[in-house]
Amino acid sequence: MYPFIFISIALHLVSFLCIVLLFLKQTKSSDVSEEIATGMEVYIEQLEEENDRLMTEVKSYVDKRENQLDTRLRVLEHGKTVSPEVEEQQKPVIIQHPSANNERNQKALQLHSQGFSVTDIARILNCGVGEVELIVNIHGRSEQR
Repeated sequence: MYPFIFISIALHLVSFLCIVLLFLKQTKSSDVSEEIATGMEVYIEQLEEENDRLMTEVKSYVDKRENQLDTRLRVLEHGKTVSPEVEEQQKPVIIQHPSANNERNQKALQLHSQGFSVTDIARILNCGVGEVELIVNIHGRSEQR
């Protein structure tokens, strides 16, 4: 009978040890889950701050561009001159007639006759693609007449 009591006590000790180990493992996993939850909260806060900062930057950029467009529209509608400070900040686009710069026109037509594309000509002459297209189209129409 003594051996059964000894085996019973040993099994009870092993069971008690397993219960203690499982309890320790559960508290560690709850600590880990708390750390994960805390880390996620910090990450979400950082994302919200970054989003707020980005939204502020986008709004300021859009406002700036809208102001520039409003100024350009006023200049074009009323023909008013802009103060040098505003002109320096916004640099409005100046539209010139194609015949305003004959050298550039001649160079554009020469490059076009040599087979260069409109985008290449614009890049070479440091002007807009639309300007080069206009020069080439006007020259083509004047030759047809």
